[in-house]
Amino acid sequence: MLERVAPETVRPVIASALARMWPVPYAGASLTWHEVEISGVRSLVHVARSQRLHAAGRLLGRYRAGRLDPYVPARSVGEPGPSLIIPPVAERHGDRLVLVDGVHRSLAAYRAGMRSLRMFVVSGDLPGPPGDVCELAAIGVSVTHREPGVMFRNLREEDFRRVGDKGGLEGAVRREMGLLTDGER
Repeated sequence: MLERVAPETVRPVIASALARMWPVPYAGASLTWHEVEISGVRSLVHVARSQRLHAAGRLLGRYRAGRLDPYVPARSVGEPGPSLIIPPVAERHGDRLVLVDGVHRSLAAYRAGMRSLRMFVVSGDLPGPPGDVCELAAIGVSVTHREPGVMFRNLREEDFRRVGDKGGLEGAVRREMGLLTDGER
């Protein structure tokens, strides 16, 4: 069962996790909660993994079964696995939104026919996307892990927003919450 968590409860923790992972320029950026048109969302990922896309589709089903708007922040109650589920996060570049985290969830929502989605949006003095972007409709799907040159196009590694190797942004948020509760800040 999923239980809704207020976006403002997790917003400061997500902002702190982003700033810790990529201090310049995220430390000076703002993070706001928006409902966005999915058709306006772009991705750096050009080829998604089918296993992750299916998992995102199952998660979408859990949100719908719990009568929650996908993908509002939520806590998984009484189930194994991570307990906190954060929404997708995108950067604002003029009138474009480019996903930093949540490509598979956003793609699952798009393929399910959803027209809008709630997510956090990073705004500020941000460098442009670190590679070519594409519409969600243009993302291919692969059953195998693809090399970075296939998943991304014209990627500039030095500008790539790494959201962590252990659990992506959700893992970074869990680590950040641990720092806050352990008083290590």
